[in-house]
Parts: sequence; C-alpha cells; structure tokens
Amino acid sequence: MRLELFDLIDDTVRLLDLNNPAYQYVEGSIKSCFEHLLEDTMDVVVGFSSRIKSIGSLKEKIIRNKYYLNFKSGEEVLDFLPDLIGLTVECRFISDENRVYNAISHQFEYTGPQSYAQCVLYPQLYLNLAMPQPQLQRNGFTIYRIDGYYLFNGKKVNFELQIKSLVHSFWSEIEHQVVYKNTQYVMFDGFMKDLLASIRDNLDVVDHQLQIVHTQILNQNKDQDIGMSERGFKMFMAKSISDLYSLKMIESIGFTTDFKKCSAVLSQYIYIKDFVQSDHPQQKMVDYFEHFNLLKISDLDFTEPIMLEKEFVHYDPFCDVLGRYWQNIINIDFEWHVFFVMLFAIQPGNNIQDFTMFVEVLKSLIVNRLWYQGKFESLGSVIAQTIRDDLLRSVAEAMVEVGKIEIVHEDRLLQIMNLFHERVDELESTISQSGQYSQRRAEILSGLKHSICALFL
Repeated sequence: MRLELFDLIDDTVRLLDLNNPAYQYVEGSIKSCFEHLLEDTMDVVVGFSSRIKSIGSLKEKIIRNKYYLNFKSGEEVLDFLPDLIGLTVECRFISDENRVYNAISHQFEYTGPQSYAQCVLYPQLYLNLAMPQPQLQRNGFTIYRIDGYYLFNGKKVNFELQIKSLVHSFWSEIEHQVVYKNTQYVMFDGFMKDLLASIRDNLDVVDHQLQIVHTQILNQNKDQDIGMSERGFKMFMAKSISDLYSLKMIESIGFTTDFKKCSAVLSQYIYIKDFVQSDHPQQKMVDYFEHFNLLKISDLDFTEPIMLEKEFVHYDPFCDVLGRYWQNIINIDFEWHVFFVMLFAIQPGNNIQDFTMFVEVLKSLIVNRLWYQGKFESLGSVIAQTIRDDLLRSVAEAMVEVGKIEIVHEDRLLQIMNLFHERVDELESTISQSGQYSQRRAEILSGLKHSICALFL
C-alpha cells in the first residue's frame, strides 16, 4: 500500500493531461494579449515565451510545497497552482524591466475591492498588481513576477507573468540547470552561494556595459553626416594609434602601458593638421588606413634614440620653451620618448618639421589665436605683444615644470586653457596702463605659473 500523497499526484497529473487542450488555448490567448498590450514598448521588448506546467515540475512542486497537506483533490491543486501557465516577457536591459512593468500595469484597473486588477482591453485577463515589485527570490535576487488568471468558460486558469532582461533570463537558465538540478550542491552550500552571487554581480556589470554599447550604436545611427565626420575620424585615429602602440610595445620591450589619452591627443593633432585642411578627408582616411596597416608589419623600436635633423628654435615664446624642453628630454624620459616615437611613426617624413608642427598645434589647443591677438590692445601694440609673450612663456614654463605626460592629455589641456582664459580676461579688466603691468609683472607671471602647476598636484 502506497502513501496517499501519490494518489493526489496521480489525480493532479490526470487532470492536467485531460485539460491540456484548454490550457494550450489559454496559453496562446494570454501571449497574444500581452503582445498587443506591449506594442508601444517593442523598442525594448525582445520576445515572449510561454509554457504549461510540465508533469515532472508539477510533481516536484506538490511535494516541495507540501500541497498534499492542504488539498484533497487534483482539481484543488490546479485551482491553486499560481504558475499553471507561465509567460515571460523578455526585454533588453535590467533598467527596461520596470518600464515594461509600468506599461502593463497602466492598462489594468480595479473594478471592485479585490487584489486583482482587470485589463481594460481584455476583460478576461486579471493581474494581482497589489504584489510589491520587484520581488525578492529565495536566492536573494529580485524578479518582476506577477500572479494572474484568465477567465475561460467561466473558470479561472492561473498564470504567472515574469519580466526579465536578457541577462536575468540567462541567469535563470544557468541557475536552474546548474544549481537546482545538481543534488550535490547542498554539500558546498556556503561557498557555492558566494560564488554564484559573484557571478550574478558580474552579469549585472555586463548588462550595464551592453546598455552603453546599445546607446552608443543608437547615437551613431542618429548621425546624419555624409562621409567621414569629425567624431568618426578622431575615433578611428585614436583606436588605430592605441592598437598600434600596444602591438609594437609588446614586440619591442615585452610589455605595454595605457596610451589611450595620448592616442586621443595624437588623433586631435592629426585631425587639425590633415583633416580640417584637406579638401578630400575621405581620401585622407584611406591613406591613414593603409599607413597603419603598413606600420603593423614594420619594425618600430622603442629602444632606439630619436634623432631630430637640427636644433629646435621657434619665434613664439610658448613653442620655443616647450619645444626646447622636449628636445632635451626626448631620449631621457621614456614616457616622452614613446610619445614622440609614435608621433614620428604615424607622421612619416622630416622629424623636426613634425615636431615643430605638433608644438604649434598644441599651442592652438590652449590659445585661440584670433581671441588672444586682440587682448591688451588698449595699452598699445608693443606693450600688448610683450604682455602676451610673457603670459605664453609662463604657461609653457609651468608645463615644463610639471613635466608629466599628462600635460598633453585633452582633459588637462582643457583645464589649462580655461585657467589661462580666465586669467587673461581678469588682467585685461584690471590693467589699464603699461606701468601697472611693469609693477606687477613678477607677481602676475608667478601666480599664473603656480596656478597651472597646482592643476597637477
């Protein structure tokens, strides 16, 4: 004689099989209803999946939840079973789950003092919107899970609605297949829970990264520029330079460092030098593409000294100070050595010419020539030029004093530019006579230099 609980299980399974055609119809109807209800959110919804409770899962649930203690017949079990039918709405990202839930809940309303709200468009469809969302699962993670039922021929057919991002759907499958179907898991309960929690946290990071990629792709698709845009050219150049640097550093000295910010500066330099002034920027792009392919199969040795064809001299005080400094340390400070090896590699030809051009472009990133040329003119052209030269020299001397490779990073150049513009505007408004500048000259130049150096502390 066997236990009574197995009679209950057999009765429940028999009814499940007997009513299967009706359940299949309800399953299809529920799925169609939600597909229609979520038409306006199809930009984030990627799919719908549904199922009717399997016999194996039903047996396991009756025993695990001890239904045999509370119910006497299979009909009572099926009437109570909250996930007789299961529907999952799958969306792209974790942040989309709440948007989908709100889109659904706004289409249901309460028609009486009950916990289940009725669908406005499909009156036979009900959801328990009183349940707090998202719900906390036994594994400690959250999920959007809503109980519902569908009226079919006057009888309630229970279903469970779940809203899951791609990452959460993936995790559910992993957890179900790897954990719950592994009976040995309990032997390593504490360790495995910590490990699984770590994996889940990493999946959340993946979700965030995928959302960034998706947003970036959408932004690029909105770009209506015909041909090569400024942003596209710079991104191409920066990535190509960074990839080339990593490859050649490994080949030359066996390790690599972060060169992304320097790559961005070199990309900006090439953009100003070759893209802005070119009548055929697309052809320039092709030329650089071919040049980088050639460099990948060429030798690029970071251990060899750089030779400039002649001594660097420049009429501009900013360029002269900074250029002479770089020429002196180009084969001493390895960071600067690597930077100029890359510059001369991507700009084949005369090194001293490329060196001079880079210093001049760097100055243009800090000082707008047309803006700066008109400063202090009320003091007379000679005094005005003297003040401008002094200030530019002070900026260059401050950068030399800092000496770090960071002085050419775009964010740092922007900081220097903003500070320099503020000081120039301030001085122009307070100095009305040449004598005032002469008296305060040392103080002004020292203060400017100190302020720039302080940016790098």
